[in-house]
Amino acid sequence: MQLSAWRVLIIAVVIAAGGCESIHDQFRDKSNSNTTYSNSQTRPPAPESVHLAFGNPSNATSDPANEDNFLVIGEGSVFSYNNSRAGLNWVSWRTTRDDVGDSIPRPDFRPDPRLPRWYKRIGYYDYSGSGYDRGHMVPSADRFSNPRLNEETFLMSNIVPQTGALNQYPWNKFEMYVRSQARRRLDVYQIAGCYGEAGRLKNKITVPTNCWKIAMILPRGRKPDQVDARTRILAVDMPNIEGMEKVQWEKYKTTVRTIEQRTGLNFFADRAGQLQDEVETRTDMVTP
Repeated sequence: MQLSAWRVLIIAVVIAAGGCESIHDQFRDKSNSNTTYSNSQTRPPAPESVHLAFGNPSNATSDPANEDNFLVIGEGSVFSYNNSRAGLNWVSWRTTRDDVGDSIPRPDFRPDPRLPRWYKRIGYYDYSGSGYDRGHMVPSADRFSNPRLNEETFLMSNIVPQTGALNQYPWNKFEMYVRSQARRRLDVYQIAGCYGEAGRLKNKITVPTNCWKIAMILPRGRKPDQVDARTRILAVDMPNIEGMEKVQWEKYKTTVRTIEQRTGLNFFADRAGQLQDEVETRTDMVTP
């Protein structure tokens, strides 16, 4: 091959490599932004998982460099992790009657090995003496039928600092109500998270001001992409404060749209705008 031909080949390889890097960087930059995506905006294809009924509301990616919006696709849930907060942005999962059962031995809390090694290492001891409960986002009782998946709920990535009054009373009562729907042979798709900052534990774990959850309740076997204006959807947004022991969870009902506005997330982003308006702006939608 002549020298000029080698030069052409080298230049072509360099351009191709640079082009790939540019595309990757554009994707990563978009993932790190705080943009609220609408249906009209271009989004990368959502990852496939039975647990992603609400879509990928923060446009999280599995790029470890995307530290504040890092996507983990687990067997029992899918979540977006925020290394700056040392906790979840959101976690999404499905609960059916096959998932719940009698109480099983409680596993130990432990760091999540699925997170990149250089992320803040969060352990059981980081909550010791803080006055906050180790609050599960995916409830342990939603996975009693499978010890392996139950252990997944005890990974510290699934835990947030909650007051005892929140964790043990209205939040727990709402979890129990949603689980009762699964026991009735309904399929329940849930997504939960938190926002705000009321302080830090060990100068690294953000204490949220609020915890929220959305539950979509469907007839057994009905696919989540078949959601319509009659689908029952419950949404709650609860303050992470003391003095809530006698407050019923129903007091904290809200709309999906309100949670979107408070968090910057975008649920059901792949659905038609009219359907989004119908399911996101009403409180406790119940099938007639």
